[in-house]
Amino acid sequence: MELKVYSRLSTCSKRAISRKRWHFGKSYQYVPRGRLLVRLAKELAMSKEAVYSQLMKEREYLLKQQK
Repeated sequence: MELKVYSRLSTCSKRAISRKRWHFGKSYQYVPRGRLLVRLAKELAMSKEAVYSQLMKEREYLLKQQK
């Protein structure tokens, strides 16, 4: 899979997108910041919804690779 969006993220965003659990086993729900979606939409010439869905696809792929 080609990771179009992941390569454009900062280090903190990369860590957040690949996180599975909080401390003590509580599951982690990834929600990207609005400013991040706007920036990526401008850079990639896509809509915010398309960027969001691409982020979620790449997150799912990365989490499967961690296993």
